[in-house]
Amino acid sequence: MAASSKSTRRRLVVVPLDPIETYERSGHADYLEAYFNPGRMFDEVFAVSPLERGRRQAFGMTVLGVREREFASAMRELEPDVIRAYGGLWCSDLVCRQRVPGIPVMVSVHDSLPERVFPSVRYADLVVCMSEAVRRQVLAVGTDPARIRLLPNRVDLTVFTPVRDPQALQAIAAKFPPGRYILHVGRKDRQKNIDNVVRSLVELPSDYRAIFVGMGDRSPYVELSRQLNVESRCFWIDAIPNFELPAWYSWCDCFCVPSRWEGFGFVFIEAAACGAPVVTSDIGPMNEYLTDGVSAALVKDYENPKALAQVVRRVSEDTEYRRRLSAGAVLAAQPFDRPIVDAAEMAIYREALALPRNGAVRRLEIERWRVQQSLREARQSVVSQVRRPLSFLRSVVNSRPSVPPAGA
Repeated sequence: MAASSKSTRRRLVVVPLDPIETYERSGHADYLEAYFNPGRMFDEVFAVSPLERGRRQAFGMTVLGVREREFASAMRELEPDVIRAYGGLWCSDLVCRQRVPGIPVMVSVHDSLPERVFPSVRYADLVVCMSEAVRRQVLAVGTDPARIRLLPNRVDLTVFTPVRDPQALQAIAAKFPPGRYILHVGRKDRQKNIDNVVRSLVELPSDYRAIFVGMGDRSPYVELSRQLNVESRCFWIDAIPNFELPAWYSWCDCFCVPSRWEGFGFVFIEAAACGAPVVTSDIGPMNEYLTDGVSAALVKDYENPKALAQVVRRVSEDTEYRRRLSAGAVLAAQPFDRPIVDAAEMAIYREALALPRNGAVRRLEIERWRVQQSLREARQSVVSQVRRPLSFLRSVVNSRPSVPPAGA
């Protein structure tokens, strides 16, 4: 690649946690171009990952499949101005372990669970945290606080806004039997506490029903609904396009996702922006940007189906309370408007671009970490090799027929 060409074009490499195809299947891929390239700050964006295959153009990016061991070579060829991993898991290990001198590395961390924040994040030049809850976990793995930047997720308030059109709302209502509707949006995963939303239906009047939108294996939850005899009151939808979601948020009687943990909780801001009465868990990060009784109903005992049902019923039936939460939710979403968050993200990128490119100290840190990782892997390999013959010998000894005592 010619040096003159590189000098005039700003280039970004992103390493998403999931393949781009995952976003396409979920119906949420239309926002990727703006998400990965805020304000069109970069002239070229490459989504590079071992999870991809081949090379293709999609969503304003070049999607490129690269083997893990070839990642550093690919970066030398592409010569990006910044590399950013989305997630503190394997992609953080990849960009930190295979970093190229002179190219700043950023890692975004989206999860607040300790097991989803790998120690490699502390070797990034900048670590972007979605919330204070995430920041605490990033600090726990030894990250220098001076390298941490807080950046919430964003919502397009030109798209996610209250829908008042009676025809649009009636079009959704016509899909289901009459009644009150709880809307749950999130992948089919223990994190999203779908099981207790299903159980809460037992505690609610029979005209309450729940709609679950999200990808994943629904079979355990369908089986649970059968066991509880609420199967006919549960509706399952894999995905709804982003442009249609505002009408669903505006139509539902209650938006209820009582998550067991979150890194940020994107859907809560979407729902709030549309004026949905939000019911969720009283945990970080949701209680960082939603206030109980003002912009949402926050449930402390979110593992208790009766407690959930009680709050859902109040939100759905108490008109004044519902109106107050709806108005407060719209206001709570304003700081997350795309232009505001985009500007903050672009400032972090400018900071990364201005970092010294000869960081000898950082290279020493990375080399030390690589050595430690290699030693750990070698030690585990040795231990597994030693344990294998030992376990074989034990099985032989334990399987030998017992010898009867003399004289028996």
